[in-house]
Amino acid sequence: MRKLLLVLGFVFGNTLLLGAAFLSLILLSGSRQTHGSTPIFKVPVSLDNNYSSYSAVPDVLGAFTQSQIKANDARPALVDNFLAKYHSPFQGLGQFIVDSADKYRISYGLVPAIAQCESNVGKVVPHDSFNAWGYGIYGQKVLRFNNWFEAIERVSRGLREDYYDKGLDTPEKIMKKYTPPSNGSWAECVNSYLEELQ
Repeated sequence: MRKLLLVLGFVFGNTLLLGAAFLSLILLSGSRQTHGSTPIFKVPVSLDNNYSSYSAVPDVLGAFTQSQIKANDARPALVDNFLAKYHSPFQGLGQFIVDSADKYRISYGLVPAIAQCESNVGKVVPHDSFNAWGYGIYGQKVLRFNNWFEAIERVSRGLREDYYDKGLDTPEKIMKKYTPPSNGSWAECVNSYLEELQ
């Protein structure tokens, strides 16, 4: 009988402790507040009339707050999705395209948008040229690159030096030098794909 009373006392005592812990959690949940992106719980214990106690929930490893996610983080994925959608032979190079655009301070969507208008994003190019932009192609003269990386780098640099630096920084302005015979359809095409890349 003595053992039974000890076991019942142990179970009853632990049940009371668990109940008290559960009740405390319910009370804490009801007074939940946030501070920035970190949840704060107001503890219903007062040390005296002048102080309140707060406890911050610890950060979860690998978790991101919305303030840590920036719009530019999405740019490589936007470019990769665009290139994959149109089955480009240089799909997967979104990060390199964005890095080149940042390096030369041009719009990150300009290189893929021009490639879409000029060559169906690289599917229709002069043989063995890696030139999806019609860049440096005049009649029989074809500017050739060794690979897509070299082509993207060179076209990005060319857009900066030959266009942006001369005040030609919109598709409409670029068109006047890039493809003078265009009646406006080239700029309209580039703008439509720039919009899609946003």
